[in-house]
Amino acid sequence: MNDFYKNEFSNIGRSIHSLAVNATNKFEETRISIKNFINAKFKEEIIFTKNATEAINLVATTFGQQNIEKGDEIIITELEHHSNYVPWHFLRETKKAIIKFAPINEDGDIIIDKFKELITSKTKIVAVTHLSNVTGTIVPIKEIVEIAHKKNVPVLVDGCQSVPHIKVDVADLDCDFYAFSAHKVYGPTGVGILYAKKKWLERLPPYIG
Repeated sequence: MNDFYKNEFSNIGRSIHSLAVNATNKFEETRISIKNFINAKFKEEIIFTKNATEAINLVATTFGQQNIEKGDEIIITELEHHSNYVPWHFLRETKKAIIKFAPINEDGDIIIDKFKELITSKTKIVAVTHLSNVTGTIVPIKEIVEIAHKKNVPVLVDGCQSVPHIKVDVADLDCDFYAFSAHKVYGPTGVGILYAKKKWLERLPPYIG
């Protein structure tokens, strides 16, 4: 990175001179590397953000603007940290949505039967961590996604703690959104990643203009 900033740096996607073209190519190569790293289907499904918090906020804001109405439900879990709670709390305040918490047992595992009972016709999205930063619990994301998808409910996964420690395959998990940050995998600070299924990217409104 130091060599890039010293010898090759230029604006990305903003010009046709050689430095800019080279910088843009390397930027897009990084997108492809991340696509392969988490086994996404399309490179366009990889979005760069400032951090994982912004990635989750991006989904909460755009999805909430389009899909959340008064009385609609958002399911999170008792394992979440602030970055996967506060954005949904904002929707509770602005849209008068209802937040439901999937409970955990004494071992820190989500009680799946209780989670199933939380999903109703008013449930619009499930947001869940993949691996708890407090207990180390590995959440059965694939099972949760299968349960939610049977009710046509999309799932966002906070993967900040899981990406450094376990193999992540978003195609196998079948989650709709997956957020994590670069610095947790020895990358640069100030870089977050949001994976979003192409069908959602084509449907959701812009985050900023």
